[in-house]
Amino acid sequence: MTKERLLQCLGSTLWPSFLAAAVASVVFFAAIDPETLRVQTFPGLELSRMAGYTIGFFMFWAVGLFASGLTYVLSGGGNRRHE
Repeated sequence: MTKERLLQCLGSTLWPSFLAAAVASVVFFAAIDPETLRVQTFPGLELSRMAGYTIGFFMFWAVGLFASGLTYVLSGGGNRRHE
């Protein structure tokens, strides 16, 4: 894989998934408090509210990255010629 194709792949998967994770985090955490979620799901685990926001963001980013990567692969992965 050439450097240009690698950058194209990274740019077309990482950036949209990052933006989607940011929006998903805002919407999700506007309704759900990470501290309340922790108490209800993992009461024995000691995490700060900021750690909850961080973990949630990276989970949303992973889902978005999977979706963006799958879209990139299914669309041909930049193998199309520009004519």
